[in-house]
Amino acid sequence: MKGWATGLFASQIKPLFMPGRIIEYFKTEITAIRNGKAFVFFVCLALASFLWFLNALEKHYTDHITVPVRYVNLPKDKDLTGKLPAKLELTVDAFGYTLLRHKLSLAFSPVLLDVNELTNNYLEGTLMSKYTISTNGHKEEIAKQISNEIEIISIRPDSITFNASSVIEKLVKVHPVVDFTFAKEFILEKNPVVMPDSILVRGPQDILDTLKFIYTTPIQLKNLSRNVKRDVDLVILPELKSEIEEVNVQIDVEQYTEAKFEIPIQIINQPDSMLIKTFPAKVKVTCRIGLSQYSKLNKGSFRAIVDYSHRSGVISKLRVVLDKAPETVLSVDHFPKDVDYIIERKD
Repeated sequence: MKGWATGLFASQIKPLFMPGRIIEYFKTEITAIRNGKAFVFFVCLALASFLWFLNALEKHYTDHITVPVRYVNLPKDKDLTGKLPAKLELTVDAFGYTLLRHKLSLAFSPVLLDVNELTNNYLEGTLMSKYTISTNGHKEEIAKQISNEIEIISIRPDSITFNASSVIEKLVKVHPVVDFTFAKEFILEKNPVVMPDSILVRGPQDILDTLKFIYTTPIQLKNLSRNVKRDVDLVILPELKSEIEEVNVQIDVEQYTEAKFEIPIQIINQPDSMLIKTFPAKVKVTCRIGLSQYSKLNKGSFRAIVDYSHRSGVISKLRVVLDKAPETVLSVDHFPKDVDYIIERKD
């Protein structure tokens, strides 16, 4: 009985001391120890890096920051013209944590530049229209608006020039910018119509004195076969102001037809003592015209001439010129282009 029990215990214990089980056991234990050490290592590394970072933030640094600008307190009844800097690039000195705080804020509030104060109110009068300031001469005022913990070393641009112009009002014509093509057998009935065709604009005199048109944003239309009405924005310079920001553009199209006429050739610059006759005596005129204008067209709408003073001894023909045709016609042509002639003396 005792021998049986001993054998049974041995059979249960024996697998635990098999070489494969021992190796697997130590592998598991070593991996756990390594993982635990790695975790402790990374925690210590992170803590050391954080402490180093805090220590670094306690030091002074020179860095570059960019701040937006807004101009206030402008001269009365005047506008600033020309391009003013929208941002200032600052070279600054400050503690690391101050610079970090400002960089993490992602955006600065605009620095307010008081134009009348910076120009000593010189632009308010009529004698001066231009004044230049040194930005580096106003470092302290700018630094106060950003932070009292920051010292500005330099500013770019190093100067700003204010150009002031008297403000006036002017009625300016609107010019539509239209690019279109037509469907087959269609043409423009009349020039595009703009409503209103002029707008009242307020702004600097030196700009408005040379401004002839206010243009619309471009309109592109393809294969037009019907009338089009469209509200279109105006392109207005930022220095100008207007209560009207868009206009209505109307484009009328119509079908066209072909018209043909035979008209006599008139001779100009012939001597009083001579009689010039051309062969043929008439030319054929062909044109395209909108249906709405067709009834207004007749032979008298055209004139064909030959100029006797342009004759040449080398060429025995005279050139026929169509010197009169309605503006409403399209693709006008005539035939023949040259004619023979004879000269007869008057009795």
